[in-house]
Amino acid sequence: MTSILLVVPGSKTFYGEPRYPATGISMIGAVLLRAGHDVRAVDMRFSRVKDSDYLSLIETIQPSVIGFTVTNWDQSEALRLSRLAKEQAPQAAILWGGPQPSLCPEEIMTHEEVDVLARGEGENTVVEFLDVLEQKEDLARVLGITYRSKDGQIRRNPDRPLIEDLSTLPRPAYRLFRLEEYAAAGEKRLGIFSTRGCPYGCIFCTGRTVMGRRIRCRPPEEVVAEMRYWHEEAQITHFCFNEDNLLGHHKHGERLLDLLEAERLPITYSLEVGVRADALTDEICAKLRRTGCTIVAIGIESVDPGVLRLAKKGETIETITRGIRCAKRAGLFVKGYFIVGLPGDSADKVKKAVEFSRKEEIDMPRFALAQAFPHTELAEWVEKHGRFYFDPYEYVLEHTDEFHGAVHYDMPEFTKDQIWRAYQWAHDQAEALSFKRALIRRFGKIKGNLLNLGNNQLTRRIAVSMYQRKWISLPK
Repeated sequence: MTSILLVVPGSKTFYGEPRYPATGISMIGAVLLRAGHDVRAVDMRFSRVKDSDYLSLIETIQPSVIGFTVTNWDQSEALRLSRLAKEQAPQAAILWGGPQPSLCPEEIMTHEEVDVLARGEGENTVVEFLDVLEQKEDLARVLGITYRSKDGQIRRNPDRPLIEDLSTLPRPAYRLFRLEEYAAAGEKRLGIFSTRGCPYGCIFCTGRTVMGRRIRCRPPEEVVAEMRYWHEEAQITHFCFNEDNLLGHHKHGERLLDLLEAERLPITYSLEVGVRADALTDEICAKLRRTGCTIVAIGIESVDPGVLRLAKKGETIETITRGIRCAKRAGLFVKGYFIVGLPGDSADKVKKAVEFSRKEEIDMPRFALAQAFPHTELAEWVEKHGRFYFDPYEYVLEHTDEFHGAVHYDMPEFTKDQIWRAYQWAHDQAEALSFKRALIRRFGKIKGNLLNLGNNQLTRRIAVSMYQRKWISLPK
């Protein structure tokens, strides 16, 4: 039995204080517990959790392994926490997993704070790594890891095949965390997943480096059983589906909705990571609403056909518009994700995206800066057609705000400064539209429009701050 501490690094995002434990690292915790290891966890995203708490926990449990889940936006913080861990417990192996280690293994291993990376899906890799470590065997036999050997060389083992049968995985070990501390505005949430993988080829996306491009599905019966379990055992009232496209496999999605409708659980759920607009029909959206879905988030990216084509989105603006209107007719809360600064973009096209949000009454339009992450097709496109101001990997280390990082490249006919001004304007407009739509949804059209007279930057900042502190939630 090995003692392992799992760590969720802090990160700066729009969402503020966490509303549920990280699903990925909870899955790692679950397979390790099943394998008989001693597992503890700490969520550093809480503003109240300090370095002293983290170091005290390390001192108390003296872990043999300290494992981190690492994304693009929290790598610098993960490095800092890894450095502290090395100083406090030099005997512990520092293990990283998640999107960023899968995307940039060679770059990350230049940092001496990190000993081992688990690339791709981590469940089987981490269990085998701990077994080999415990038996003091050769790490060369563990598929899916990159590591620093005893002679200081960086070794990359072959990739581990994706998990074909997701029913072999246990439920996430959310009990490693204090669930009551995640409650927000009277609501208790948890993440859940029913599929892994996305077959689409968006040039800016990094998700397929972990989950692959082939959709694999959990049995829908198990997904519903998990929702029932957490509702009964922990009084969870809302579930957030953490996957690229719940409806990407149509038969699976429809079967899951049929089961939820038959089960009639007293819960709600949201599709906030994203759903393809081309999967939304009037029938599907009506069923989503009947089964408790409150929010669908649609990756729109741009309303310009040329930008969508260059981004390899695989959708047309007509298809996207049709999906949004289906969701609105069903009474679903629609979030729309847009990206400023993709190939072919311009200030005029960004303005059209804002007007589209207004016309289609998108409840929460969200504009983000395009990020040319290392080893993505977007980074290759910028290298060929534009000009970088930051190396893509160095950019990730220096800019740690999910929505407000600096622009790091010029494009033909859309410069760094122009991209930034267009983004700032669109972000402000979208925030005002979101505030207005929230008032109308909560108080009705007449009263909502009257209250919207007080819609300004100060009142919006107050509302965002209240949301980040978990005093309020999005209107349903």
